[in-house]
Amino acid sequence: MISKCFISLSILLLSICGLAQKKRSDVFHADYLYGRIMRHSPQILHLIQGPTHGILFSWERKTYGDKDWQQLYNYPSYGASLLIQDMGSPELGRVYSLHGEYRFFFWERKLSLKAGLGAGYIPNTYDPETNPKNTAYGSALTASIIFGLEYRFENIFDLPLDLKFGGFLVHYSNGKTKSPNTSTNNYGLQAGLSYKLSEAERAYKTSILEPVSTSWSWDIIAASGANDSGIWGEANEAFLTLTTSVNKRLSHRSRLNLGLDAFFTPSVKTFIQYRASAFPEEDQFQGDEDWRRVGLFLGHELYLGQWSVISQVGYYVYYPIEYLDREYIRVGLRRYITDKFYVSLMLKSHYSKAEAIEYGIGLRL
Repeated sequence: MISKCFISLSILLLSICGLAQKKRSDVFHADYLYGRIMRHSPQILHLIQGPTHGILFSWERKTYGDKDWQQLYNYPSYGASLLIQDMGSPELGRVYSLHGEYRFFFWERKLSLKAGLGAGYIPNTYDPETNPKNTAYGSALTASIIFGLEYRFENIFDLPLDLKFGGFLVHYSNGKTKSPNTSTNNYGLQAGLSYKLSEAERAYKTSILEPVSTSWSWDIIAASGANDSGIWGEANEAFLTLTTSVNKRLSHRSRLNLGLDAFFTPSVKTFIQYRASAFPEEDQFQGDEDWRRVGLFLGHELYLGQWSVISQVGYYVYYPIEYLDREYIRVGLRRYITDKFYVSLMLKSHYSKAEAIEYGIGLRL
């Protein structure tokens, strides 16, 4: 069924593209995805029943170096995509997701690496009565991260049509906003067609970039959101994360950060109280332990114009109880409103176990 839908929608998409006026350097893609779910947790083994199938429709707009940062990355493109995936088991069902994407090009622009971030909708979530086996998806809304590596055979049949194939990785997780949230990592192969709507051929712009200041700076960040304790059926609780860091700009592309986090997470307090009352014989928790944590982290910021990609590795220096792992990871995006003020979206995890999605605001001094 999903293969027939892919073929029909591909023909419709290419027909629409063929009738459109060639005013912009845009590309439209239609891909078929075949894959598997990674066995990253024993809690989802019963859900891995068959291969996954998907259709992916994408829009891509080329850049030509009108902005300086585009020249630094070999003129990447940006766009959006719609992904419809059958996850291979009746318990998981289908996932519908939308992404914003960037593509980076190599090997005479025939090879591209795609990275996208978005949100997904899951109709068939966990339900204690109707779907008790779905330990992967506890909420109808989920974050979606997609990566793809593609090779294109350009202008087949002397038409503005490309044939492409490659591999993909898709991650679905709600960031522990509602348990269960074992999440899924789906990987596999993809193949498809691209139709190019091109204006008159444009030259890629090159210019000498102005030197960037490599001075030190200081950031103050406040972030919040809501998560649960990992106990099924518990309500979300709002949390607060306060961060300060010193930063060293290295180049036009990157900056290093060394910082300190203070985590005020009431769901940890709920976890302590639950364990103390439900498993008193273990004598692991008394119920009145401190639920706050402090972490030291090392991070990197990769600049893409007014956007940047954040990656951080941290270690709790104040860790009063055993909760998840002592090491933590944060990855996400930052959007600069001005040179000194920005907003951010970050996913905090402990290896494969997500803890929170953080929405933050920051000031650089």
